[in-house]
Amino acid sequence: MKSIYKNIAICTVAIAGTGMLAGCEDFLTITPTDAIVEEEFWQDKNDLTNAVYGCYKRLASDDITTKMVQWGEMRSDNFERSTETSATGQVANILNANLLPTYNIFSWTALYSAINYSNKVLAHGPDVVANDESFSESAWIPIKAEMVALRALCHFYLIRTFGEIPYVTQDYNNDSQELRQTQEPQLTVLNKIIDDLEAVKDDAMTDYGSTMLNKGRITRKAIYTLLADVYLWRASYKEGNCHPFLNRTLPTTQNYYEGEVPYVDIPYGSTAQEDYQKCLDYCNKVIQMTKDEMLKKLSKIYVGASSLKFTIEDLLEPNYISSTNSWRQLGSTSEERGAYSVLFSTKNSNESIFELQFDGDTYSNNTVANLYTNLRGENGTFVGSTALFEAIESTPNTVNPTTVFTKTDYRRWETALFESQGQTSFQLNKYVYSEIKQTTNRASTMVTDNTNLLTYRTTTRSKLDANWIIYRMSEVLLMKAEAISRLTSDKVQLKEGFDCVRAVFKRSNPYPYEVTSSATDTLKFENNFDTQAGLESLVMQERQREFMCEGKRWFDLVRYAQRRGNTEDMLKLLTRKYATNRKAIEAKLADMQSLFSPVYDGELKSNTWLYQNGVWKQTESSSRTDNM
Repeated sequence: MKSIYKNIAICTVAIAGTGMLAGCEDFLTITPTDAIVEEEFWQDKNDLTNAVYGCYKRLASDDITTKMVQWGEMRSDNFERSTETSATGQVANILNANLLPTYNIFSWTALYSAINYSNKVLAHGPDVVANDESFSESAWIPIKAEMVALRALCHFYLIRTFGEIPYVTQDYNNDSQELRQTQEPQLTVLNKIIDDLEAVKDDAMTDYGSTMLNKGRITRKAIYTLLADVYLWRASYKEGNCHPFLNRTLPTTQNYYEGEVPYVDIPYGSTAQEDYQKCLDYCNKVIQMTKDEMLKKLSKIYVGASSLKFTIEDLLEPNYISSTNSWRQLGSTSEERGAYSVLFSTKNSNESIFELQFDGDTYSNNTVANLYTNLRGENGTFVGSTALFEAIESTPNTVNPTTVFTKTDYRRWETALFESQGQTSFQLNKYVYSEIKQTTNRASTMVTDNTNLLTYRTTTRSKLDANWIIYRMSEVLLMKAEAISRLTSDKVQLKEGFDCVRAVFKRSNPYPYEVTSSATDTLKFENNFDTQAGLESLVMQERQREFMCEGKRWFDLVRYAQRRGNTEDMLKLLTRKYATNRKAIEAKLADMQSLFSPVYDGELKSNTWLYQNGVWKQTESSSRTDNM
């Protein structure tokens, strides 16, 4: 893994002046550099703050946000290759389940670079406590929690992508400190992530003093959300008794391993049910914290705030402000609010938990333009899956629908561009639109009557200033529902999970709920969703609708497969987008190992202690051991 650290900038920054960085502008304009000799750094709290902000800037770099999309979406049923993308290149091959270790898309250098940045702060934070009398141990503790969480988040992306990875907690400066560390089993890494987060979860800040910092830096609520996500993944691994890497050929070039060794089963320490319960517990903590924050905020402007009883729908940004929600009108006079505009354009919404910050000037979200739609309105690497967008589902009350959206779902046209009936290519515009106005009287005809409702980000308006959202409240509600679907068959508790899904669905489908309770586009608990299997299916559907283009769908499919211990049911969802070659795709992805990406061969050459995912072991003539 030597190449991971080659040419990585030391996580320090050269900033003119001596003031402590605390403003929003500084947070976005700070730039990591290797211009400072490290032993001369880490002298005071200014140095430490600069380094902390440098960690966030590293995480928001193009090479990392691009990986978040490529690894979390590219292999899923959401995307197809655009006409601007080569029909014979890496993207086309990966979309057809032909993966090669030589593809640089599978390089994990950028994520380990971000891990190294966090490890460097963790290693030298105590030095600042010792060197700066004005910086105390109590001030260091929440920063330590912050850095542990960022490191855990990066490892979580890696484990979901590659299955088995090195878990790195040591900082490295240059090639003279060559890393010799092999992969660890998936469960081992998940255990370490959880143990690290549990140790610091209550040490993190709850309020940095500004909205941008509360959304752009790790808070206690963000750690609780990450813990819920990791527990949900580990529970699924345990439930399926899933060991994708039972067959491994470990390297023989070092004494670390002696040739082929059997897979060692790591003791679980807890059951799948206990992990689902932990996921549920942390989701409930986040929900309660959010309600408390809302009450505190409203109490400053509304005398009767203490009497308000918030529902789970109140936790989400609405698509319009109803006259029945009088408290929603506080500070707003427009009904054409639009949840999309608040989440993705205004940014750092009340619903947001953690998002990477971009200003479009000093720091731009180029990933959106490169992969979705650029500022000239041209396709990027991907377009929306035709099978999912061209048809409209007649009712959402279907356990295994063939498409995704009903006609009244705002997210259908928030995600892709609809220009005419019968179109066969769907330009992706999630994050690209700067504003979408939404009102109930437009909902039933939104595809054909969207004049003056859509506004693109342009070169004259903040350019590519879309923040990249890692977590928001809708995901907490859907994680809670998923955990409930695996915990119990009790109708009352299943209804609680269903209500979480319904709140997210209703936000984007307000029209049928306003017209009549019998409208076909409303979700009905008794229509297939009052069982564990039914609720789980609904959660999968709603996650796809809500988070399309946000780097989550492939991970959802892998978690779904691991829960079953096989790829059979997952492939029924994935292969909907393949008009041809479906059987071949199913054959290629029959092995659970195939759901995890190959290790980039550049890493294997640099660190001989690494081993290749056996399914993708390369020979001179094939990309798979079965000559796929």
